[in-house]
Amino acid sequence: MSQSSMNVTPLATEAITQTPSQSKSELSFTFTPSADKVNLNVLILLHGLGDTEEPYKKLGINLKLPQTATMAVQAPEPVPYMDDGYQWFPSFDLLTGEMLPPSDPNRMKGLTRTRALLSKLIQHLIQDCRYQPSNIFFFGFSQGGTVALDQVMFGPHKSLGGVVSVSGYLLEEQANEKVTGEKYKGNILVTQGDNDRTVGTKQAASKKLDIIKKYCDPSAKVSHFFVPGKDHAMPKSQLEWRAIHTFFSINLARRNIELENMSDVYLVSK
Repeated sequence: MSQSSMNVTPLATEAITQTPSQSKSELSFTFTPSADKVNLNVLILLHGLGDTEEPYKKLGINLKLPQTATMAVQAPEPVPYMDDGYQWFPSFDLLTGEMLPPSDPNRMKGLTRTRALLSKLIQHLIQDCRYQPSNIFFFGFSQGGTVALDQVMFGPHKSLGGVVSVSGYLLEEQANEKVTGEKYKGNILVTQGDNDRTVGTKQAASKKLDIIKKYCDPSAKVSHFFVPGKDHAMPKSQLEWRAIHTFFSINLARRNIELENMSDVYLVSK
């Protein structure tokens, strides 16, 4: 290889990421840099039905994940007749107020719209902000978990780092959806209570997890964690948070800052 065909840069310079711009996304978000000032990973937090990004902005800060910036994203659609509540896809019948059944096409239409919006934001993170796809992670609750799982399996970026979905699965009507291109090879943790009346019994939850596995590559690591006595809610117990933190500690990328700061360490690439 000739010297002219080689790109030689200090390793620390190569790893620098940029702050995302709201003007590049149709989804509202709040970006919070990592407390240790090393934004190697980014964790995208997706709220549940009827919520906003605000509590998830605080959650991202409180997680204190090393070398990880957080991005709390707000769903694109207001929930009808609900003050300051948002949804990722239509959930209610406007005439009856009842939840829409899986047979209603508006659910998938809305989810597909959200998929495109979130894909655009992820493309901005990769192309403009210089995040590696494998360093982009998701945390989603309920409907937000559905959106996160949908993105890694059916979105255009199949090499994203991983998903923690709390009480969130793919929609029932996605059981026969087709995957374009490669299947997802990353890491997925689904947590839920064993008393979750929204999802159903453990047996029902296991069937939903089987659908997730169906759309993943055999090399993907998909795990299920049940919390005794918990209903359909965000994590509260040490037991559940320990499982979530363990997932991130195993899968988040880490930089050796001491090594990078040595003046004679360089990255050589074609």
